[in-house]
Amino acid sequence: MSLFISAGEPSGDAYGAFLLRKILERDPSVKCHAVGGPRLAAAGAVLVADSRTWGVLGVVQSIKVYPRILVGYRRTKRFLRSQPPGVLVAIDFGYMNIRLARFAKALGWKVVYFIPPGSWRRDRQGTDLPKIADAIATPFPWSADILRGMGANVHWFGHPLKELVEASRASNIRLPNRIALLPGSREHEVLANLRVIGPAIAPLDGYEFEVALVNDSYRNVVKEALEAHVSADRLHYAVADTHGVLRRSHAAIVCSGTATLEAALCGCPTVVVYRFTPMMELEARILRPKYDYISLPNILLQRGVLPELIQHDASPTAIRERLVALLDGSERAKQLAAMDELQGILGPSDAVSRTADLVLEHLR
Repeated sequence: MSLFISAGEPSGDAYGAFLLRKILERDPSVKCHAVGGPRLAAAGAVLVADSRTWGVLGVVQSIKVYPRILVGYRRTKRFLRSQPPGVLVAIDFGYMNIRLARFAKALGWKVVYFIPPGSWRRDRQGTDLPKIADAIATPFPWSADILRGMGANVHWFGHPLKELVEASRASNIRLPNRIALLPGSREHEVLANLRVIGPAIAPLDGYEFEVALVNDSYRNVVKEALEAHVSADRLHYAVADTHGVLRRSHAAIVCSGTATLEAALCGCPTVVVYRFTPMMELEARILRPKYDYISLPNILLQRGVLPELIQHDASPTAIRERLVALLDGSERAKQLAAMDELQGILGPSDAVSRTADLVLEHLR
């Protein structure tokens, strides 16, 4: 049987690549095609559609990337239709993967949903999931409980990010004068966040800054934005080494998203920042979304441990003040204690390995 992995954003690409490597360790004969990015390709998947620019947040950004996603979706449907039914592994990205899983299921493919969309919610899960998925591997125990009550074949092996972080563990020494900068994985995020991150770090004499780049395509944009405020000799760049950057750094400024949980698992005290584009701000004013927290550590802990600076609250002065408070003292100690607490919430450290076994069960 053939294997197809569908991942929409950089985090899904990373999960998919790690999952594929675990599958190939167990059965090197498996052939895989995928929707994904450079990490899945490097792991051995043949890309049917490249999703590296598909990451979106909100209606406005969705409209911008919709044509790209539609082209990739149609190409993927044609591919699935042309192949003997195998196993489709859908990773998050409900924007496309729910439809794709339903389509594949109708063709006779088995569907394993890895990290179902909205799995962090404690009050509800996707109503379609039990019908379209032969098996679900969810990262949170409450998600498994809800889905099981809905009749799904669901498994909770722990959060996959724990295994990714542990697997990437290197002998990195934490540097007391280094600050990690993670401005985002989407172009609009990077540009908007750097406008405040640059002036925020400019007065921090004695510190160096390491930028974690998802890929090399934004390097020149990042360099130009930061070197307007900080001398080039104090700036370092690392591509596809987020965990290394976070382990080397004493504290971090991180764009809201999966990276906030990565920072917590790497034990790096963090200020969470998110700046909207003008159109995204207009959308937020119209829709008035309700949320208590935006960063995954705070959502999971159900309290505001990591400072979250959103839109106009994310001024250079506010970012700098919150960052300085994390360099030493009680705020730093409080965050580090909460990060230890998160380790327990996220469960075992072999979720990807056990998901690989689950996929192979359905492949045989």
